[in-house]
Amino acid sequence: MNIKEVTKKDGTVMYRTNIYLGVDSLTGKQVRTTATAKTRKMCEIKANQAINKFISNGSTIARETTTFDNFNSLAMSWFDNYKLTVKSNSIRVADNFLKIYILPALGSYQLSKINPVLLQGIVNQWARNANTATIKNGKRSKGNSKDYKLLLNYIKRILDYGMQLGAINSNPATQVIPPKLKARTTHKIKCFSNDELKQFLSYLDTLDDTESSNMQNTLYRFLLATGLRIGEALALSWSDIDFINDAVNVNKTMITTPDKGKHIQSGAKTRESNRTVSIDHSTISLLKRWKKQQNKGTISLKDTLMFSCSDRSYAYSNEIRILQLHFKRAGVPNIGFHGFRHTHASLLMNADVNPKEIQHRLGHSDYSITMNTYGHLAKDKKKDTAEKFSNILKAL
Repeated sequence: MNIKEVTKKDGTVMYRTNIYLGVDSLTGKQVRTTATAKTRKMCEIKANQAINKFISNGSTIARETTTFDNFNSLAMSWFDNYKLTVKSNSIRVADNFLKIYILPALGSYQLSKINPVLLQGIVNQWARNANTATIKNGKRSKGNSKDYKLLLNYIKRILDYGMQLGAINSNPATQVIPPKLKARTTHKIKCFSNDELKQFLSYLDTLDDTESSNMQNTLYRFLLATGLRIGEALALSWSDIDFINDAVNVNKTMITTPDKGKHIQSGAKTRESNRTVSIDHSTISLLKRWKKQQNKGTISLKDTLMFSCSDRSYAYSNEIRILQLHFKRAGVPNIGFHGFRHTHASLLMNADVNPKEIQHRLGHSDYSITMNTYGHLAKDKKKDTAEKFSNILKAL
């Protein structure tokens, strides 16, 4: 840094330096300024302050500083922008986290009063709640989420947004260290055993020959045969079924909105969830029979939802209630809709199907997700492995 000594007309000695701040991120122009002080050290400090201020303001001087009354107003401004960049389900999750956790804890604070100590205390409390909460059916009660690391991430993003607007000069959330979540009883994956699956399929064969029963029978068998998520299945139209190549194209999902409504969201859960899944001949035949009954034996001139009756579509909240009733009547465990997906994956894994193929069918974004979830072997499979090893030794 080139600091020059300057003598004013009155004989006062000052120190001055020209500073290159960088290229303005909004205008694309180079930005320079000067710093003047009575001492060389103070001149250097002012120069560094100017550089830091330029960087914290998003590498621009073109943006006017924005002020907010409190954290709540900043968070709502961030949320309005966030909603324009993500899908409906992400909006719903963020909205819940803001309303239930973040705003009650931080909403009334002035931005200048938010510091690392305050945030660390809030995150610690969330961690204590999660670690001491009673777990029922694999879930903690409302207000005791185990996702406090994700909550902290939302806070970081909101405060980063505040920095970009020049409302704050630094992000105190970056200095917060989330506590570890204590290991609790391992959550067992809910899926049917072979005997339970046979029992449930036999029960489905006894259902009355009505439109609604046949739709449910088709839906349950379809989920077992494809491993699709229930939201993906309920969003399918007949145009998504390739009857020539025996496959289903998954490219959308049905979601529940904050106002308890439902709509079909273009695009599945993740990029990898947009996929084509092959279907066995028996399931294809079942779909053809259901399509014929749904259209009452006629050729439909419109592309309707696969799982609907009399032009009425169904949402998860309605279907899960009916499913639980069928489980009870069949005398099998309540594994929920996701249990069909788990059953599909477990059967394939234990039949030595390539895990990469299972990953594709399930639409997992990462191979490790598939292996961590379904990499376990059944007891008889473990014995199989031991016997195979023994045979390998004998063949040497």
